[in-house]
Amino acid sequence: MNKVLMEKYADLLVRTGVNLQKGQTLIIESPIDCAEFARVVSEKAFEAGAGDVVCHYNDPVYQKIRANHLAEEKISEVLDWQKESLDYYLRQGACSLMLTSPQPYLMQDMNESKAGAVQSFTNDLRNVIRSRIATDHVQWCIAAVPNQKWAEAIMPEVDKDKVLDEFWTLLFKLAYVDENSDANDNWRENAKRRQILTEKLDNFHLDSFRMTSSNGTDIVFGFHEDYSWGSKKKENPEEIKYSPNIPTEEVCTSPDKYRTNGIVYSTKPLMLGGKIVDNFSIRFKDGKVVEVHAEKGEELLKGIIYQDEGSCYLGEVALVPYHSPISESGLVYFNTLIDENASCHIALGKGFPNTVGVTSQEPADWEAKNLNYSSIHIDFMIGAKDTKIVGHTRDGKEVVIFENGDFVI
Repeated sequence: MNKVLMEKYADLLVRTGVNLQKGQTLIIESPIDCAEFARVVSEKAFEAGAGDVVCHYNDPVYQKIRANHLAEEKISEVLDWQKESLDYYLRQGACSLMLTSPQPYLMQDMNESKAGAVQSFTNDLRNVIRSRIATDHVQWCIAAVPNQKWAEAIMPEVDKDKVLDEFWTLLFKLAYVDENSDANDNWRENAKRRQILTEKLDNFHLDSFRMTSSNGTDIVFGFHEDYSWGSKKKENPEEIKYSPNIPTEEVCTSPDKYRTNGIVYSTKPLMLGGKIVDNFSIRFKDGKVVEVHAEKGEELLKGIIYQDEGSCYLGEVALVPYHSPISESGLVYFNTLIDENASCHIALGKGFPNTVGVTSQEPADWEAKNLNYSSIHIDFMIGAKDTKIVGHTRDGKEVVIFENGDFVI
C-alpha cells in the first residue's frame, strides 16, 4: 500500500477525527490485524503533542475460540476491570479512536445465540465511551482499516496478492486522502457540505417525514418539538470539535421514540456478533418494533431487538444520498461504518442526547424528550436508488427532501 497516504490517513484520524489536543491522552482500540496501522497512528499522535497513547488490542479469532467454549452468559459479561481500563483514561480527559476491521465470514459457523452474546459484549463495553460522550463531551472517532480477509470478502474477483492494496486505495478515496492536497482540509470541506444540509433541514421545522421506496419501505418518522439535526446544544467555544466517523456522508438526528409507524426493508447486509443478517424487514407501530422477518439471521436479529426495554425502539434516523462516493463504489462492505454511509439508515436503541439538548445519562431526562434509552445502538441500511422523502412541517406545509435517492433541498 501507499505508505505516504497511510500516514496522511493516520494524521487525519488524529487531527480531524478525534482532534487530539496537546497533552491529551489518546486511547486506540484496534484488532491485532491492524497493529501496524495503529503504530502509525500512535506516531502521528505523539507528533501532534499527545500526552500519552494507550493501545487496547483485540483478537477476533481468539474471541471466536473463547465463544465456542463458553456459555452465553460468560461470553456477554463485561468485567469491571475491562470497563475501568477505558474509563480510567476517559475520566482524565482522554479521547477515543476505534479502528474497525471486520472479518465478514469468521463467525459464520457460530450459532446465533452465541453470536448475540458476542454482540452484547461489544455493546456493553462500548457503552463506557457512549456515556462519557453524553456527559463529558469526550472526543471520539471510529475509522475503517482494511485487512486481507475483509478485502477478499468485498472484492472476491481481485487477485489475492493485490486485493489488500486495492482496498487501501479505495479507502483513501472514500476518506478524501490523496497525494496532492491536505486531507484535513478536504475533510473540513466535506463537513461544511453536510453542515449546510443540516441547517436546511433544521430550518424546515419538520414535525415528521415519510420515506418510501419501491422495495416496499413505507414509513413515517415523527420528531419531538425540541429536536434538531446535529446538536441542539448552544455552541460552547470550550468544546472541541471532532469527526466521529471516517469515512462519512450522513446527516442525522434522533426521532421521537413513540412516533415511528410503518415498515422498512433492508438494502444492505448487517453484521451482528460477527454474523451476517440479510434481506430483512421490520414493522413499527407507535415507535415499537411489532414484526421482524429475515431470510438470514432472523433469530439473531430478534435477540438484539428484544434485548432491553429500549432496544425495540429507534434512536437514529440518518440521511445519505444514493449518489455518494461510498455508494458509487458499488461494493457491499459488510461493515456498518462504511455501508451506512452509502445509504439512508436508521438505528435501533440508544438515541443522541445532543439532538434534543439532553446533557445527562438519567433515563427520566431522556424520556421527558421522548428520546430512546437503551444499552444498544445498531444501525442498518434502508435507503434505495429510488427512495423518496416528503416532510411535513410544524406549520402544515409539505416539502420534498429526497427524490430518486438524493437530496433535492
